[in-house]
Amino acid sequence: MKNILFLTITTIVLFVYTASAQNLTVDGAKKYQTIHGLGVNINPQSWNVNPNAVKTVIDSLITGLGCTSFRLMYDDCDWEARNDNNDPNSYNWAYYDSVYSAPRFTCVWNTAQYLNSRGITDITLSPDGAAPGWMGGTKLKPGVEVEYAEMMASMVYYGQKRRTPAIHFSMLSPINETTCGGGEAPVMTTNQLGTIFSSIATHLIHDGITNVTLVGPDDCDGWPASVHAIITNKITMSKLKFLGGHQYGNSTSTSKGLVDSVKNSAYKDRGVIMTEANEVCNGFKCDGGSYNPDYGFNNYAGPAYKYILQHLNVGVNGIQLWEGYDSRYHHPNRYLTWSFWGIFAVNDTLKPDVYTIRPHYYVFKQLYNFVKPGFQRIDISTSRPNLTVSAFRNPKNGEIIITGKNDSDDPQTIDGILKNLASISTLKYYYTDASHNFSRGADVEVNDQSFSKLIPAFGVFTLVGK
Repeated sequence: MKNILFLTITTIVLFVYTASAQNLTVDGAKKYQTIHGLGVNINPQSWNVNPNAVKTVIDSLITGLGCTSFRLMYDDCDWEARNDNNDPNSYNWAYYDSVYSAPRFTCVWNTAQYLNSRGITDITLSPDGAAPGWMGGTKLKPGVEVEYAEMMASMVYYGQKRRTPAIHFSMLSPINETTCGGGEAPVMTTNQLGTIFSSIATHLIHDGITNVTLVGPDDCDGWPASVHAIITNKITMSKLKFLGGHQYGNSTSTSKGLVDSVKNSAYKDRGVIMTEANEVCNGFKCDGGSYNPDYGFNNYAGPAYKYILQHLNVGVNGIQLWEGYDSRYHHPNRYLTWSFWGIFAVNDTLKPDVYTIRPHYYVFKQLYNFVKPGFQRIDISTSRPNLTVSAFRNPKNGEIIITGKNDSDDPQTIDGILKNLASISTLKYYYTDASHNFSRGADVEVNDQSFSKLIPAFGVFTLVGK
């Protein structure tokens, strides 16, 4: 009797110890958003400077980093230097053909065509900057909204139906950060923005453009009013699948706000893409031709990874990091300036023919290399402090991805359990920190759906299994 009692007590003690030791749970029964795509912003204007260098970087972004989504940002929005005609519902192709066949646009088409040749069609065209002078330049004049919309719609039509070969792209972002003071888009009222979006949607419908949708508002802190102007218009929403937003630094106010806007709308089947996101680069001075004093893992790339996981954890469907490679824009200063946010750094601004990998490349490979379009985010929770984690599942083959960022200056052991998932025997382990770049570690054994792994201080990690 004593032996039986001792065995029972021992069993209870062991059970309590095992349960309390678990500090991370992945639950496949709790499913969230489907991933649309993970990628970057790139500047197609660099193609006109050195196309071979751009091709090399694009190849690395696709096959190395794992990007599936590209946002092509180029300036300005002033290419219709004079009104093509007096009818905003009729394209003057004698005029527009000359505009869209000029070098200013051939770089856009050539970049998109090269992406197409690499199997990429999740491409957003995102012109930014000032409107033509006759439309108001940095502040849109009242009454020209339909002309601005015609200009944007004509670009889509040309790329889809007049150019040979046709360019395959999926979204148009017609306005970029209109509430930021005119540096990156003409300032306009929310009524003007709403009119532009609905007018472009009308053009797309009339023109039979079925494979291109709108995305927006891609705005600054004034996004709530812009979203309201978009999401309350039935015509606009018939041609919009995703709201788009921008967020830099350690905040999810915009991403969560956009997700909530969808949930509280009549269009609950729509999604959200963070069309610009990253850690802040040198107080935004990287926009103005200044380098970041520290592009390293601990102070820049590592924190950025945490922030992107936070956006995914509030429910966004896609991420487009700012940006793929260093390049030159007219924004935000209204004169040509280098932007030094790139995952790939330009070696010589006077001769931009060589680009070098920055730490962001290895860090975001921990996510982009594994999580692909169609994957679904599943529930993950942890009691570990200073640990940000996300989990995803491939519905086609049951593969699971567990990834996270240890924000502690000490290593942390995760003792995990997999619930409501197919049996897994091992997890492949990858990690990046200040001393290791996307390194493969020893496989992690899984016993009865439980596993344990020590994560290095400040490290980014990914566990993969099926």
